[in-house]
Amino acid sequence: MRLSFTRFLKVLFANFFIQTSWSFFSMQSMGFLFNLFAGAKKEQRDKIIKTHKGFFNTHPYMSSYIIGATLRAYDEGDVFPEETRNFITIAQTSFASTGDLLFWQTLRPAMLLITAILAVKCGVIGPLAFIIAYNTIHLFHRISGIIDGYRMGRDIIYILKARRFTTVRHIFEILGAFFTGLLISLASLEMNYLLLIPITMLFVLLLLRRFPSVLIILAVLLVFAIMVMV
Repeated sequence: MRLSFTRFLKVLFANFFIQTSWSFFSMQSMGFLFNLFAGAKKEQRDKIIKTHKGFFNTHPYMSSYIIGATLRAYDEGDVFPEETRNFITIAQTSFASTGDLLFWQTLRPAMLLITAILAVKCGVIGPLAFIIAYNTIHLFHRISGIIDGYRMGRDIIYILKARRFTTVRHIFEILGAFFTGLLISLASLEMNYLLLIPITMLFVLLLLRRFPSVLIILAVLLVFAIMVMV
């Protein structure tokens, strides 16, 4: 089955507003319903609002995978609505943790380091490069999430093992470690550039030992503060 282009555009547009009606009680539930309504057929809407009035919360960029799969279930008749609700419960947690790890803990810190270096050397090109690169990846997941979610249905949960998550995360962990060492060397004019190699190796080692990226960034700031004070 394929999602029509018109319905796809409606869901994609609605997905940008999934957090607009965010609340402490139900998190993104209103946004989730709005997304389903955008892509659902008119005769499906009464059933959707009766079935999905509860709690919903996941990573906003990853929500498109769940929405696409849920729309597929309704287009197939949703013979087993309980299975769909169970899928949503499990999928929202799985995609939330994967999205947080990929974007908040890996991509964004690494890209911010690269942006800082580009800003020092190239001025406004740094922030522009961040906006373009980050949103290219983020839009890829919003768009492909709808398409792949609808194509795979409830089996979309298995896509979390795909290279788009694992390989990209690994690449940006390495880039983050490398540019961490480079940023330190550029930030201190008196620093010997030969120290770049052991510092980079240190942070690669921290990544391989699976230290959280946030702790590694804090370690960078600590090393830099010590250098300034000395």
